[in-house]
Formats: sequence, C-alpha cells, structure tokens
Amino acid sequence: MKHLIIFGIVLLITTNLSAQFRNLTIVKSDVPALKIIQVDFREFSTLFHFQYTAKAGGWACVDENFYIKDKETFKKYKLLNSINLPICDKKHVLDQEHPYQNFTLEFEKLPESIGEFDIIENPEGGFNFYGVKIDTTIKAKDYLDIASFIDETPVKEYSFYYKDGQPVLCYKHKGLFIAVLLSYDNTYGKYYQANILVQNLTGKDINFDPSQITSKIQKKEEISEAKVLTYNEYIKKVKSRQAWSSFAVAFSESMAASNAGYSSSTTQSSAHGYSNSYGSASGYVGNTYGSVYGSSSTYSSAYGTSSTQKYDGAAAYSAQQNANNNVANYQNQQYKIKSSISEGYMKLNTIMNESEYVGYVNIAYTKADNLQLYIPINGTTYLFVW
Repeated sequence: MKHLIIFGIVLLITTNLSAQFRNLTIVKSDVPALKIIQVDFREFSTLFHFQYTAKAGGWACVDENFYIKDKETFKKYKLLNSINLPICDKKHVLDQEHPYQNFTLEFEKLPESIGEFDIIENPEGGFNFYGVKIDTTIKAKDYLDIASFIDETPVKEYSFYYKDGQPVLCYKHKGLFIAVLLSYDNTYGKYYQANILVQNLTGKDINFDPSQITSKIQKKEEISEAKVLTYNEYIKKVKSRQAWSSFAVAFSESMAASNAGYSSSTTQSSAHGYSNSYGSASGYVGNTYGSVYGSSSTYSSAYGTSSTQKYDGAAAYSAQQNANNNVANYQNQQYKIKSSISEGYMKLNTIMNESEYVGYVNIAYTKADNLQLYIPINGTTYLFVW
C-alpha cells in the first residue's frame, strides 16, 4: 500500500530519555561490514546506531520493511525513520573520502526488558542480525549525539527519474542537486550530449567550471579517455546557436515535477528538505539527513544535539492529520530555486545560492559498452555511468 506523507523538520527541546547501551551479543550477522554502535531507548521509540563499511563505489540503502522481532513473543516492531541513509530505491554512494557510513534507524519502542531478538531487513538477504541480546547491566554514559555521529559521513544520495522515456541520473549532496540526461547529438558531428542541471542550495555561492569535466568509455575490458569538448572547442564547430531555452525549461520543470528538489532556509539552522508521494520522504537539518515513511497513525518524537537544535525525525506522522489537504502546498513550497542560468553549452559560471545552472557538454562519440562522466563541483567529484 502506498502512503501519502509530509516530511517535517522542526527545532525542539526535549529531555525524554530512558537508557542507552553499547554492550550487545549477536549470534549471527548476514553483513559483517555492518556494526551496531549503540542502542538508545527513548520515551516513544528505540534508536539503533550503525556503521557500515564498504569500498569506494559501493552503495547502501534501507528497506522500508525493516523490523525487529522479539524471539519470545514474536512481536514485530516496525521501522519508523532512517537517519543518514536513504530509503530504497534511492541509495547512498560511498566514496574514497568516506568508505564507511554512520546511520541511525528508529523503530517502534522496544521494552527495555526485551530478551533475545532479531533485526531483519530482508529474510532473503540484507542488513540482518540474529540472536541479538543487550547487556542492560552496563549502561553507556550518554545517549549518542546523532548530529556529531553522522556529520563525518554526509549522505551522497543517488537516484533517477525519467524524462520522455530517458533516465535522468541524480545526486543530492550537501545542499547540491545535480542531474544529468545523456542523449546523442549529430548536429555538428557525432557526440554524446550530457544535459546537466545543477541546483545550489548550499547557503553560499559556488563556482562551476565545466572544463574540468572528464569522461571515460569502456569496451569489454578496455577503458580509455573520452574527449569532452570545452566551450571554445565547441563554439568553433557551431555556425549558429542551438535552440536551447525550451529544453532547459522543460528539463528544470521535470526535476521540479519529480519532487526531487530541496527547500532552503536563511535561518541559522539552515534547513533543507524535499518530499515525494511514493511512500517516503527525506530531509536535512544542516547535514542531518533523515528518511521517513509510514501509515496514517499519529506519532511524534524528537532528539538532537543541543538545547538549541533538535531534529524531529517523525514529525511526518503528526502532520498526517491534515496531509490530504496540505500535501500539494507543502510540495510546492519545497522548490525554491529563485533564478536560473541557461546559456546552452556550458562554461565557467558562479551559481548563486538558491539558483540553478542548466546546460550541456559534448563528448566525442565512440561505440562503447558504458560511458562514465565525472563532474567536479564544490570539492566533490560526482560519477555518472550509462
């Protein structure tokens, strides 16, 4: 069943805390690279803090059907929120800078007296732990500071949507949204044409230099460089400007229609968020990323890092009381790009905060099994593969 939700981010103060533990025993784990760092029992829910390690280029996401099963009573406790790891089909991509990912899963409240239990993502294979026991005789000194825990591994969320039957590959990372649609262009020779959209909601202006974009192609086992034309190289081949503005507008609007954008705030907390109607929603407070899904039941909890900033990971459930009336207005408010640059072939530009840049680059065409495009921006290189 699909559920319609609104994701909310609020600043709250709370002192409701029950107990926290770090000493656990586990009979079996399906994923040795996944560790449980700490368990926090809250007033309304139970938080499991994890660290997942994998090589660069690996990815991870959270199945919405995650649950905890009490092995004595067979009662299941459902997943409420995923903090700092996307709900599948979106995924987090690990890179060389961060070959591990810290994340927190919030479940319906477990009894602190629970005995042995299983943590199940997918019985056929996933982030599964069997025969888990918590040593409640040894308490952790403090509950885990979620923002500090996840700040060192910000989410690099990868997803895609379709425009006119073609996939648009997307990244969301630290207030940037980058989308690329690849097509074939033979107007001035044979080229792959990468149509690129960059939205800036980082809170600062950034310089984007498309001359730094590189590409590789692979034929069977052989990988070689593919030529990406600079603006000057391209303009020598062009006798007249291509009609671009209509496509640029359509490309930008397709992204807005997919509800893929961020919202931004000029307050000190710098809140970012986006929503969709496919049964899940995600958002940021600073670098604190959360995903939420659920039914129409009412639920509320809050936790955070200080007396001045709190992250309400489940405000969506409270908001569902009037979700049907408010969801359209909420989603419209999320898309707050105030200006756009669309000049056709890309060249060096400063993308102001709350602005977007839409354009394209051409890559020399060669028959290949796959094409890789590397787009460096704001200190990070984003890899797109077709």
